[in-house]
Amino acid sequence: MNMNDYITKHWAEIYKKVRKVTKNHQNTDDLLNDLVMTLLEKPSEYQNNLLENDKVQHWIVSSAHTQMNSKTSPFFYKYKSFSMRTTPYEDWRPVEEDVDVVGTAEEIKGYISSRLETYNVYTRTLASEHILNNKSYSEISREYNINRRFISETITPVKNELFEKVKKKWNY
Repeated sequence: MNMNDYITKHWAEIYKKVRKVTKNHQNTDDLLNDLVMTLLEKPSEYQNNLLENDKVQHWIVSSAHTQMNSKTSPFFYKYKSFSMRTTPYEDWRPVEEDVDVVGTAEEIKGYISSRLETYNVYTRTLASEHILNNKSYSEISREYNINRRFISETITPVKNELFEKVKKKWNY
């Protein structure tokens, strides 16, 4: 049996395992296809060794896990990094036109402002400067004379939490 035959025969089982290890990520199908293509491009000796030792599924599943959880993997640069980037609230628009609720920039800005009130003064000030006033971490660092790393560690979790709430509230 060659690698192509093995993958064809065991596709459903491999697919199920990869979906489980990637926690059903939106790009799991792309990742699995990339891994299969990578495996098929390997030298025949390597493929035969995996087949003889019954390690094909192990190789695919462990590679999927590694690539899904790594921030330096080809998968991260090709797919995942794009989905992790955030955009300013003014640029948030639904893909489909028939979305039930769409917030205007002013509504979203007001909602973010009200949510920021629940944080302490330090966090609220830095997050407001970045999210609402569109200042970069470097600009905030220079203005408040605070280390950029501390600013990033303060703002990033708040920004991620707020953007998730906005996405849910306005069906983005």
